[in-house]
Amino acid sequence: MPPGIDQAQLDALFTAALEAGIARIEKDGTFFPLLFELRANGAIQNVAVLETGAIDGAQTVLDRFAELLKPRAREGTIRAAAIVLHHANRDMMEVRLRATDYAGDVQVPFAIARGGLLKRKRRLTLGEFTLSAAENEIF
Repeated sequence: MPPGIDQAQLDALFTAALEAGIARIEKDGTFFPLLFELRANGAIQNVAVLETGAIDGAQTVLDRFAELLKPRAREGTIRAAAIVLHHANRDMMEVRLRATDYAGDVQVPFAIARGGLLKRKRRLTLGEFTLSAAENEIF
């Protein structure tokens, strides 16, 4: 584990990101990438990003998140970050975890069941998670 971060903290960050992704899909059917930080004081925060700058055509939302997080990591404001993405064309979410000396992407397949007569509700059933090593573009 990264210095100063234990497995329980990394698990809590992963769980917060995954649960937020599940809630967004069950409510709206999709979502834009969501960003979470493990702050230096141990608190996990969802980060709302208001994009006001011009976006280079080659840049993605993930590139912008990395730009935002790098100085915060360098200054010691955050100890880890998680970005949860929805891959709608594959019924899969991906949670990208980054910390000092740690980078992993967890793929989370799911199935959606719809129910309810008057008010249609979505319910997710998660498949088997897979973890892959990743480049650490933040720490």
